[in-house]
Amino acid sequence: MRLAVVIPAYQAAATLAEVILRLDPYVAREFIWVIDDGSRDGTGEVARTLRVNLGGFAANRGKGHALADGFRRSRDADVVLTLDADGQHPPECLPAFLAAAGSADIVVGCRQRAANMPAARRVANWASSRWATWLAGQPVGDSQSGYRLYARRVIDEVPAGTGGYEWESRILVRAAQLGFRLGQVEIPTVYGEETSHLNPFRDAPRIVGTLARLSWEKWVPPAELRDARARMSVPGR
Repeated sequence: MRLAVVIPAYQAAATLAEVILRLDPYVAREFIWVIDDGSRDGTGEVARTLRVNLGGFAANRGKGHALADGFRRSRDADVVLTLDADGQHPPECLPAFLAAAGSADIVVGCRQRAANMPAARRVANWASSRWATWLAGQPVGDSQSGYRLYARRVIDEVPAGTGGYEWESRILVRAAQLGFRLGQVEIPTVYGEETSHLNPFRDAPRIVGTLARLSWEKWVPPAELRDARARMSVPGR
């Protein structure tokens, strides 16, 4: 099973090196892709210094765009692990994701809603995950976690588009609606001195809007979802 790691990174120069170094026991750097989403703090230079693959954009476009670019660049991999560049996702959990991949097409790292998670995030995480569980018809313990393992077929078959943080809810729900299996592993809840780039005034409405649109799609699937179902129903696929 060929593994690639995609790290979407924005203004992550202070934390990215540690994330990459902690991945060393599990994956060779030639299979790591850092997607610099328009950083201005030298994030790209850190990636170059550590000799990992580098992609990205001159201006900030959003996490969904960065992930889509990373998936395109790592197209030779059978599975793709995604984790954030700010140190909130312990690389040491990678073997647990690989173990869970035997029975799931997407494995999501579920954070405990512990006391060190800000109260507003605990509530938002609980509500969005319950909503996503209803839409997916499968358990979704942490709909906004970016620590995930994707089978290549999910990347190739699910019409998830691009966007910002809301992309992570869209691909989970649509994958489940297309029959892909969702799995999860428990990961620590890590909050240090890093600054979150999730803007509650910009990104929270996008996430809610995406879940609302996905609720409508439950009864009125868009053409791209109907087309994906038709393709997957062809014998031999």
